[in-house]
Amino acid sequence: MKRFILFGAPGSGKGTMGEFIQRDFGYVRISTGDILRSEIEQGSADGRRARGHMESGGLVPDELVIELVRRRLGRDDLDGGYVMDGYPRTLAQAEALSAVPCASEKAIAIDVEEDEAVDRLLSRLTCRECGAIYNLRNKPPRTAGVCDLCGGVVERRSDDNEQAVRQRFRVYAERTLPVIGYYDLKGVLSRVDGRGAAAPVYGRVKELIS
Repeated sequence: MKRFILFGAPGSGKGTMGEFIQRDFGYVRISTGDILRSEIEQGSADGRRARGHMESGGLVPDELVIELVRRRLGRDDLDGGYVMDGYPRTLAQAEALSAVPCASEKAIAIDVEEDEAVDRLLSRLTCRECGAIYNLRNKPPRTAGVCDLCGGVVERRSDDNEQAVRQRFRVYAERTLPVIGYYDLKGVLSRVDGRGAAAPVYGRVKELIS
């Protein structure tokens, strides 16, 4: 099976790019953020452990994230290929993912300036039920507070506040940029200019997907 890995700082648009890739190519999008939020909503022990880290803008401990992703990759719906969104974020996670066999692997880093990404996140809304992403500036839901796709509640995530977002940028720089270097050394990394609207950014990403 094929494996694609999307990298990008908070607000870079990697979640939106993952949704587009899934829509157009049929690759399953696996978002660690969605997995963790689902655990939180279910009130599981894993969700309770993750919640404090997420709301403060920090990283959830490696051992917890690796285990949750391991469970997800063990399901039988990935034969057509999959896209990792938000994982790996540390070298330990990258090494754990490399231990999972795949026919081919490609990593894509979406580059965007911090101020632009922060502005995007402060305008972002997410469906509580299906995880669909909206933006108050250029992609609001047709009915305020209601998801176009499933009718679920659309709201701002609790961790989409400026203090937490900028802290996530600091964590990204410290912990995740070395992971991008890891895939660069493997010879599977491409970089994409993430500035501007989603459509042209996706056009650049799409050229790298097959």
